[in-house]
Amino acid sequence: MNPMRRPGGTEAILQRDLTGRRLAAATAVQVLVMGAVIGAYELGRHFADGRPGDAFAHARWLWDLERTLHLPDEAAFQKWALGWDGWVRAANEYYVRVHFPAILLFMAWMWFRHREGWPRVRAVIAVTAAAALALHFAFPLAPPRMLPGHGFIDLMNEYGPSSYSSKPGEGMANQFAAMPSLHVGWALLVAWGAIRYGGGRLRYVLALHPVLTFTIVVVTANHYWTDGIVGCAIVVATLWASSRIPALADRPPERTGVSPARDSVGA
Repeated sequence: MNPMRRPGGTEAILQRDLTGRRLAAATAVQVLVMGAVIGAYELGRHFADGRPGDAFAHARWLWDLERTLHLPDEAAFQKWALGWDGWVRAANEYYVRVHFPAILLFMAWMWFRHREGWPRVRAVIAVTAAAALALHFAFPLAPPRMLPGHGFIDLMNEYGPSSYSSKPGEGMANQFAAMPSLHVGWALLVAWGAIRYGGGRLRYVLALHPVLTFTIVVVTANHYWTDGIVGCAIVVATLWASSRIPALADRPPERTGVSPARDSVGA
């Protein structure tokens, strides 16, 4: 054997370098794609702003509808919660700080650790963002904290921090885009993904993420119950639809003699 030629030496290094370059290029493409999706969603929300009359009319209509459906009174829920000390600032921090980092970390985890599911997750995020944006245009909605006459307290404004640095109608943030709540919808997606693709029992702890998020968006008066319900319904419907598309198959190739586990959300 040539002493200058070690098995797995130069060839292995070159192969790793080639794989690394391809992965870096593919990662850059996915970052650009998802950056464009999220950016288009946020920019679209801004352009959907500017109809406060409709937003408040829809808020009053939705409030009456929820009472007709016997959903819990959000104002009474907030008043009850305020009887407990020490949680408001933490709830506001969770609302402001967790939503986008959670979905970004989830996307990175899917891309680097569970790439077999990445096409499906990418499609679900893109479709749900588009559906939410369409609803923002069609159904502008003032959040509960803006609804007068019901005793709501704007906890973000009173205790901080606030995710809105300007008055409604100003700045990039659309404060009349309460319907649907992707805070809740995407929290459900993260929990679903962790349970479906992750391993170990600890992944089930993330099932608390959508429950906690739903509770916080309502108790802080940023969303109605219906906003969260619709957000979850959009995600569940998109997950079901994506499970029917062969190109979005999210399981590794089956091994001979091994039956794939079945999934309660359509795959």
